[in-house]
Amino acid sequence: MLPSPTPVREWHNVGRECFESDIAPLFQPAVLRGFVEHWPAVREGLRSNDALFNYLKGYATQQPVRLFLGAPEIHGRYFYTEDMRGFNFEELEGPFAAALGQFQGLIGAPDAPSIYMGATSIPSVLPGFEKDNHLEVIGDEVLPNIWIGGAATITTHFDTSDNIACALAGKRRFTLFPPEQISNLYIGPLDHTPAGQPVSMVSVSNPDLSRYPRFAQALEQAQVAELAPGDALYIPPLWWHNVDSFAPLNVLVNYWWEPLTATTGSPFDSLIHSILAVSHLPLKQRQAWRAFFDHYVFGEAAPAEHLAPEHRGILGELTPEVAEEIKTYLKHGLQAGLPPEK
Repeated sequence: MLPSPTPVREWHNVGRECFESDIAPLFQPAVLRGFVEHWPAVREGLRSNDALFNYLKGYATQQPVRLFLGAPEIHGRYFYTEDMRGFNFEELEGPFAAALGQFQGLIGAPDAPSIYMGATSIPSVLPGFEKDNHLEVIGDEVLPNIWIGGAATITTHFDTSDNIACALAGKRRFTLFPPEQISNLYIGPLDHTPAGQPVSMVSVSNPDLSRYPRFAQALEQAQVAELAPGDALYIPPLWWHNVDSFAPLNVLVNYWWEPLTATTGSPFDSLIHSILAVSHLPLKQRQAWRAFFDHYVFGEAAPAEHLAPEHRGILGELTPEVAEEIKTYLKHGLQAGLPPEK
């Protein structure tokens, strides 16, 4: 018998101070019960699906958006084809206002295809919505995204950002795994993905343990959260999460933020660079480089604390000037291996 995930810890009456001082530093998922139940969009969704659609249409623009459309046979699980050369859905593009009409006509209809719109910038497609449905615990510079779909499964994946996901309509179950469970999740290709992020090859609801035996160990560390309209979930960076949506209509608004990446660049890009530069070296060399990474990148002690501040160079305070110096160095290094331009 498979182990059952542990319920995610619940918090109530969360304000900005509580979130910043008590929740985020734990680096653990957190259910924020009733977090956005005061939003007008949530109240309209509780009235009816049509009331929510009409509310959204009041803000909707003609901005183009991407939709995923799959045959009824995929049962809302957007994934690879059997041969993994493609995906079991097609991508469509059209004006957001028209997409809302498509959702309203298809969702819940018998034998309807699976239709889904992933993260789409609210200021682009619903300008003004973010002011009338405002999240107080993070800064206004963090812009929200909207997700709309029928019953669906978004396969286990991670984000590099902090994430607060707010349920507007429907019911969602998040199954979450700590970052260190990556080796037990059987991750698919990094450069050929259904929606941008690498995903687990294992079905959470029906795992094939003969093919993916270590997934049972991942389930021992899993946590689960169920969201009703008005609830929210905080997901720390790099926590893997599988998302099951159960209602005929499910609408979610989320916020991603990465405080340092504007200065530093993406840690994921650094991972890809390390795959290029380190992962193909002989084992003993990789182990030697691990010691260097542990010392300079992952260690708890400051690697240059024995040096006076004026002698620490790029190991000192990360100012914008130091960040640009490092980026320039990296650009030269990457370009050195490229063939000359013709």
